[in-house]
Amino acid sequence: MDKKTMGSNPKDTKEKKKEGLLKRFAKKPLWYRVFMVTSAIIIVILLSIIAYAYHLMSLVNHDPGPGNIGNENNPTSEFFETEENPEDYTHLPEASIVDSEHEGDGRSEPGIYNILLMGLDRDSGNLSDSMIVVTIDTKNKALKLTSFMRDILIPIPGYSTNRINTVFRNGGIELIKEVFANSFDICIDGYVAVNYADLTKVIDQLGGVTIYMTEQEAKYLNTTNYISDERYRNLDVYTGMHWLNGAQATGYARVRYVDKGSESDDFARTGRQRQILNAIYEQFKDQNLTQLLQLMETVLPMVSTSFTIPEMTEIATKAVASGILSCEIEQFRVPTNSTFKLAMYKGMSILEIDFEENTKEIHKFIFGDGEDETETETETETETKPK
Repeated sequence: MDKKTMGSNPKDTKEKKKEGLLKRFAKKPLWYRVFMVTSAIIIVILLSIIAYAYHLMSLVNHDPGPGNIGNENNPTSEFFETEENPEDYTHLPEASIVDSEHEGDGRSEPGIYNILLMGLDRDSGNLSDSMIVVTIDTKNKALKLTSFMRDILIPIPGYSTNRINTVFRNGGIELIKEVFANSFDICIDGYVAVNYADLTKVIDQLGGVTIYMTEQEAKYLNTTNYISDERYRNLDVYTGMHWLNGAQATGYARVRYVDKGSESDDFARTGRQRQILNAIYEQFKDQNLTQLLQLMETVLPMVSTSFTIPEMTEIATKAVASGILSCEIEQFRVPTNSTFKLAMYKGMSILEIDFEENTKEIHKFIFGDGEDETETETETETETKPK
């Protein structure tokens, strides 16, 4: 073997190759060198952004919700939230049981994503006491909220007919999809959920939210246990804009027994929930990039979802590209006026609704059915802050 070859150092060989590459690169035209260096920097930046985006999305708890989530120790049991004082409801008729009317996976359209946002009460067996379908319409640059009243009596495949807030507890996202497809002919793409206890932390991380509140609402919150932390039952009692911290805002979202405009009970509560969600959205939009990244690092671990990282990436990318973040939120409520009646079922006060009429109105709101026709009165509204 040649002595030069025997004595060669692999490190020296690599250094010589590196020097050779640098010399050849230095001989290239200036425009070529600038182009290559710029391209390399852009690629590194893009890879870093993608890696960080995946990191953020990995913080979310992926939970497909296989079923019987709220009662793992006794998966065959069903929960009926009966009234504490049934004698107060003797004036209500007994509900009639309805069957599911639709077949298949429910209506869906390209560019429109329907995501079920839930506020879960894990202390009460994972009941979804807040259920809002968030519609991200990338075709028409629209963001819509459709809240479903928790007391809607609904047929649940494989289970007894019950309130709609028990569906997720019994069967997770797959049962949610089946129920919404059967009863409302809507395809639910997935869910995002936050426990009510964590909602307080989310709002505090945002620095609080601004809410228009009546004097009666403020007084009620100060004198009840809806605000869990007694230190914060100190709201100024007046009608107007209030700055609420997490405990106060969460308490406000759960109030039932104070009228809100022409609405009362759970109808008023769902209005408050949409109001809080809209306030969170507005506060979220006001964050600068540094604040937003810090916020997401803290908040995302409190969120659970059935979406995978690639699915979240696709929806987020299309939403941002369509400019949805700059649009106003449109709001809707199910059941609509004059399409329901109060009734009793197995010791529960429930809403017996007209599924056919509500399905028609839901499709009109989400998919724009009949937009060219004469408008009829619905509960659709665009949330605006009082001046």
